[in-house]
Amino acid sequence: MKRVMTLLLLLGSMGIACAQLAERRFRYDLALDIDTQGHVEHVTLPDGVPPPFVAPLEKAANGWTFKAPVRDGAPVTARTYARVRLVLVPQDNEHYGMRIDVLSNGPSLRFTWNPVFPPEMMRARAEGTVIMSATVQPDGSVTDIELKKAELSQHDVVNTPRAARLFAEAARKAMQTMQARPEWVGGKPVATSIELPVSFGLNGTTGGDGGASGSAVGR
Repeated sequence: MKRVMTLLLLLGSMGIACAQLAERRFRYDLALDIDTQGHVEHVTLPDGVPPPFVAPLEKAANGWTFKAPVRDGAPVTARTYARVRLVLVPQDNEHYGMRIDVLSNGPSLRFTWNPVFPPEMMRARAEGTVIMSATVQPDGSVTDIELKKAELSQHDVVNTPRAARLFAEAARKAMQTMQARPEWVGGKPVATSIELPVSFGLNGTTGGDGGASGSAVGR
């Protein structure tokens, strides 16, 4: 499911100088309460969302529809978390265009610390993404973490299976301490299977620190 919303914002209302016009991106997890018809009944924004973003995010979310879950043959209410990307795109010297993209929905996930780039892979100049499967339990714990697929750079990886294992182990250690908020179905938290791409990149450096990040895709 993806939705795109476009509108214009006056720069003056956002306190951004015209000379500093540049595309800017923000990511937020929106808590969505879904009724039995699949409509968004209530939107809860995370703390710290800038005031000019509040109304556009709420308006966009209220226009989304979902397939309501079914219990005992009847649709029931649900709560899910939509991860969205809000992009401010310069239009001219006085306006930004705003685009809101839905990236995924499922449990809300947040790394408490980033995966550590394996030193051996950094020395080999290896990069790539590991797709990890896991389950977010009703109590918010993340279990059953396994490597599902690896997409690695080949030019500098001498032993690709070993590289996949090292990257996957780094991702697994970070995922074990993630903060998660589970989805709810019929008023109760439920377990949800997820896939989590965790990317390891050298950020264009030749002798410095690498970085790793992840983004969740609920299934």
